[in-house]
Amino acid sequence: MTDLHELVKGIIEDIRKHQGTSPSSRCEGDNFPRIIGTGDGGQIHVSRKVDELIADVSRKIMARDTTLKSRFSVKDFTAMVRRDFGPALATIDWDQDIVQSTIRVSSDVEEAVARDIDWTLKKGELEYAFGCTLFSYDDIPPFEIGPVRFEPRVDWLDRKASDDRWARVGPGGRIERFSEKIADGMISKITHRRILRTWKGEKLKRRMPSADAHDEKVILEAIGDCQYVCSVNVPGFGGDTGQHKAVLAARLAQATVSLIWENSSMALDGISLLAERKRPYGRTLAFTTEGLMLANGLGAKRLHAPWVDKEELAEIINDFSGCFTVAGEAIAAYLDPDGGSERPALMNAIVHALLWFYEGCRETVDQIAIVKFSSAMEVLTEGFVWKAGNGKKQKGGQPAIRELLKINLGIDEDNVITRDGKTAKEVVELIYSAGRNRMIHGENKALGNDWSIERAIAEKLSRYSLVTHLGRVSENPLFDNPKQLWQKDGG
Repeated sequence: MTDLHELVKGIIEDIRKHQGTSPSSRCEGDNFPRIIGTGDGGQIHVSRKVDELIADVSRKIMARDTTLKSRFSVKDFTAMVRRDFGPALATIDWDQDIVQSTIRVSSDVEEAVARDIDWTLKKGELEYAFGCTLFSYDDIPPFEIGPVRFEPRVDWLDRKASDDRWARVGPGGRIERFSEKIADGMISKITHRRILRTWKGEKLKRRMPSADAHDEKVILEAIGDCQYVCSVNVPGFGGDTGQHKAVLAARLAQATVSLIWENSSMALDGISLLAERKRPYGRTLAFTTEGLMLANGLGAKRLHAPWVDKEELAEIINDFSGCFTVAGEAIAAYLDPDGGSERPALMNAIVHALLWFYEGCRETVDQIAIVKFSSAMEVLTEGFVWKAGNGKKQKGGQPAIRELLKINLGIDEDNVITRDGKTAKEVVELIYSAGRNRMIHGENKALGNDWSIERAIAEKLSRYSLVTHLGRVSENPLFDNPKQLWQKDGG
């Protein structure tokens, strides 16, 4: 027998050992019995050992194809394999030779897993929708950043109410799929009409319990008071993996939109997904030694990005179309590493830079924000090589960032770039060495100092670097290697 068959044999032996015993006897210290559905409404009670062996089988199957790691988390894949064991185990003839049972169960499980993987990869595409805050206006035309789409919530509702529907949830929660369209919209006309009236502030009568009423409730909860909807199209992923990737893709797109503003951190204070919105603003109290109580605010009250004249905003979005296109290609490559881009190395660096930049803007601790902004810039230096004093070739670090500023922004290291007279070289030294390295290694003796100015400089330089880097990649669509961005002739 193969290793996989030995694991399946162990599963069958353990289940046979507990035949006729009570479910509680199999808990082995657990507070609840472990149950596997058989696919026909039945259940099989199993022990912890069986679950551990199923997890081992899952790892064995997953290890055969390394591409599955980008589509399934270990948790999701194990859950799928566990579900596929149910129908196979339910048909065991306990009078049959265990070797034959093992071979048949192994074959059935592998075939079921292969079908599930095939369906997920070919037909498992999903469009996630998140209520989000965006601009101060509620009627900016829809626009896309690769697989991420931003649109006014009314436009989104109209679109989903007109999309074709080919499936429905049947009795017992089972999904029924059809070969032809069964409805004109994923959102019914009644629900569409009621939601529009609710968004206008009307008070509606409560609906009788039904699937349609449930849809209305969850849509209102998901979109909330947000004037925009962020939709993310993701390829087939197993379990919760797709949702996690959709959320990260939305963050990358939000970071891209924030590049429009000089102060991207302030913009991202007002751009957020409803699903991720934490208490954005709250009151704090302080008491003086003289007996006075002081009230202060903590967080941001902003419910959208800073105001920009509508016509000017439309022009800016158009001006940034090249950046949006490249960022969109990078996000698509993140969602589908096997086919999202023909220049994966460039796109991988851009995704990392956008993620570091997003996290830097969101960060509340100035010193840690500097670490993240510095990392965003260093990621963009991918492909640049310099010689150290010992003659060895090096990557990254201060020389690479200084070269990034020179090539992308035209800033030489001896150019004065701050009001207090610091050169580019001195600024990079400050934010990279004193701000980043010493913070990472726990050697920042000035941790208690005010780093807000250095943070602002780091954000400004990383934003400029990102914008110009995206622009250069957009202007050179044939570039597929980061090294080409460091060569004048692009060779």
